[in-house]
Amino acid sequence: MKRYNILLESLLPKNKMKIKFENDELHVPAEEANLGKSRHHVLVPGKFKLPFRIDMTVKLKFIRTNQIASQLRLYIGKGNVYFNGGHTSATDILTDTKSSVFGDNKLASAVYYNDIPSKEYVDISVIFGSNMMWAAVDGTYCYASDKLGYIELLRGNAMPEAFQDGMDMAICGGTDTKLTIKSFAVTEYENDEPEIPEAFLNIPELSSFEWFVKGLPPKVQDEIIKMDDFLLNDMKGSLKFRRAIDKHGHLTYKSPCGLSYEIREFGVGNYHGTHWVQSPTKPDYTNDAIAKLAKSSPDLAESIFNKLLECSPHTRECKRRTSAELNGQSKSICTGKIYFEMLPAEFEVLKKYIAAAGEVVKAAK
Repeated sequence: MKRYNILLESLLPKNKMKIKFENDELHVPAEEANLGKSRHHVLVPGKFKLPFRIDMTVKLKFIRTNQIASQLRLYIGKGNVYFNGGHTSATDILTDTKSSVFGDNKLASAVYYNDIPSKEYVDISVIFGSNMMWAAVDGTYCYASDKLGYIELLRGNAMPEAFQDGMDMAICGGTDTKLTIKSFAVTEYENDEPEIPEAFLNIPELSSFEWFVKGLPPKVQDEIIKMDDFLLNDMKGSLKFRRAIDKHGHLTYKSPCGLSYEIREFGVGNYHGTHWVQSPTKPDYTNDAIAKLAKSSPDLAESIFNKLLECSPHTRECKRRTSAELNGQSKSICTGKIYFEMLPAEFEVLKKYIAAAGEVVKAAK
């Protein structure tokens, strides 16, 4: 066993951003969103031979006021391990082929949300062993896989020539997130690598939806389960939603009438919402649903109206632009898109809007 305690002042920026070594810590500036800048990697000096273990103590600081999480990215060889982006996930370090985040193709053995907070130090360990790769945050296991390609190559003593001398490593924070590194160490093993944790020896099979729910913050997991039951069962008679999770990890419920509910983005901004498909055969019932709500709950209807996403007037010939009206107010909207925060009260408001839409659709048949 060989342990390398990396000197933090020896880490180098990949893209010339101004990192700062101060008070025995390395401070990495945040990458700004939507500016087309390259990822702010910090390169770890040297190469390291499999099997190995990475131990680090780091702190993330979220910049946006509405930011509840942000990824921490560890790059190894040609792959990576992502923490805190909704799920912990890993890709193959020898090729660019991604493993499944949800385990539905049997590549991912365990995925849990690790909930790395802002402005707090956490201890992270990542072990690329001969028979399994796993990761832990503050002692809580958050990912494991025994199907990554490097394992088979190690068993067959067939490591590609490009990696005979070891693997490169780099680390960075997520978008709009400052990263502080307090310590970073790599341990190479020969015949003394750690045993696979017992927690990973008999992992139950879960559906892709169950994996998805595990990847959400604990405080909203129950809300998503209740929303799932509401859409698939309570709304079965009127909207007949069908659930799907695509390759990008987006959870979507689609009704034949054209109404969709989806969770697309995690960490920053708006997290879930509804919209209507723009189609000649599928009318947009936004105004009808809000008008129905206004008869019994005027304040609720106004709240929904205010949440409608406005369509930019600068977008010429926008075929998705429609108009919403309530109590003499009018605004251009984008296919009736409405976004909600992931709060229990917001889920209840959303359910009432969808229920009203269901009554309108049922009456129109």
